[in-house]
Amino acid sequence: MQILALMGLAITLSMFSATAVAQPGDAQSSNSASVSTITPDIPDDETFAHFEKVTKGVKPPKATHSPDPKFPDLPTDAEQRGIVVMLVGVNTRGHVEAVHVLRSTAQVFEASAVDTVKKWKFKPAEKNGLRIPVQVMVEMKFER
Repeated sequence: MQILALMGLAITLSMFSATAVAQPGDAQSSNSASVSTITPDIPDDETFAHFEKVTKGVKPPKATHSPDPKFPDLPTDAEQRGIVVMLVGVNTRGHVEAVHVLRSTAQVFEASAVDTVKKWKFKPAEKNGLRIPVQVMVEMKFER
């Protein structure tokens, strides 16, 4: 496991997950994200049909650029935390090609989570030495 700390940003990387925790200018807010190779079965979703699941023999993708999401503007009396879980298709170039929100605790966080994960870059997944498109699950946590 490797840990990096840059200007209030801590990133933990391991073979199967990437987690980023940041405290931007506002020391009272933090966001985090994690990547999981365990993906749910989504019936009849043609968008993800050509993205393989990460199974034995597949080297999972590794996040190389995973900026934190922007915390949305919320009324002061609103819940100041939320979670968005997404299914993400990573292509053979390591770019996010498809995103599907699986669940969220509050819809107000979804747009920021989806917009952010679309900017992520990965070292592509590999199978038998060849790059392959895969699906991974990304969970983003928002808290202020």
